[in-house]
Amino acid sequence: MKFSEIHGHQELKLNLASVIRQGRIPHAQMVIAREGSGALPLALAYAQYTSCTNKAGDDSCGTCASCVKYAQLIHPDLHLSFPIFGSSETCDDFIQAFREAFLSNHMLTLNDWLRSIGGENKRPNINIRECRNIIKKLSLRPYESDFKVLIMWLPEYLGKEGNVLLKLLEEPPHNTLFLLVTENQDQILTTIISRTQFIKVPVYSYQEIEAYLVGKELSVPDVARNIALMAEGNLSKAIRLSGEMEDTQFESFRQWLLDCYSGNLGKIISEADQYSEKGKEGLKMFLMYGIQMVRSALLIQHQSMENKLTAGEIEFVGKLARLIHLENARDIYEALNQAIFEIDRNGSIKLILINLSLKLKYSLRPKGNLQTA
Repeated sequence: MKFSEIHGHQELKLNLASVIRQGRIPHAQMVIAREGSGALPLALAYAQYTSCTNKAGDDSCGTCASCVKYAQLIHPDLHLSFPIFGSSETCDDFIQAFREAFLSNHMLTLNDWLRSIGGENKRPNINIRECRNIIKKLSLRPYESDFKVLIMWLPEYLGKEGNVLLKLLEEPPHNTLFLLVTENQDQILTTIISRTQFIKVPVYSYQEIEAYLVGKELSVPDVARNIALMAEGNLSKAIRLSGEMEDTQFESFRQWLLDCYSGNLGKIISEADQYSEKGKEGLKMFLMYGIQMVRSALLIQHQSMENKLTAGEIEFVGKLARLIHLENARDIYEALNQAIFEIDRNGSIKLILINLSLKLKYSLRPKGNLQTA
């Protein structure tokens, strides 16, 4: 994978390429990012650039023998480790499935990966046998490149077994590069963290996500802007939502919330079946959008929302800010999140919506004028 194939992160990509060109490559680095920030593709692009035999300025050439093999994840000096399930298997038993999963979706998430191997309900781990397999692999000399590279995706699933790798991390064989790609640094052994240098990957901005969705023709601009707001910097989530969301949520949410505020429950009950037609995922997206509108109502007094919301949304959120404040924001958030939870548990969509509407009827009030049910 080339740096140019990764969306955004221009400054970080330039910095990574500069480190390699100057020969200042730390032997153990931890790539820290939230899900959907493109950390795994960045680690692969970084590794490919170290081995490229015809570097083109700030990027690998993409055409030399090394780059071709890296692009297919089959380079003999590239070793991949990732969460699997079971105690007797190693990542070698799943490597072909992992290649296929990543090459079909560069923004692969843990849930995507586990689903692809039938492990949705199993506990993922990087077991002791895999750790010993890593030690064995990295004790060998490089086959083709100057560097042997181990990319461990989600080292937070190592557990105490990770202690086996400490000596290797501290005193690795010559020209060995460790790239540990984590989404939860707090769950990694401190003894491992202390032996690495950090690469921090920022989340994607609203504008970057919107531009990606529109540029890839995954969504039209107005819908892409809604999705970018709901994705909260997670490009993987945005891509998934783009396949489920075909129109904006604004008009239907605005009218529903007005009905809640005015106490027009008769209308809400009579139209509940229409909301039910959105289906489980459709209504969840509707409520997720609502959470972002509530959040925007709290923020709009302190920051501009011009690049995040449409003109109609900005006007609506400005009015909504009179009804949402620190006294009631938590109750409204909890009501919306509880409804999403109940929908996930296959509750009656109609009853969930009516119950939520009642809660919002009493919560949406100016500061100091809250009602009780």
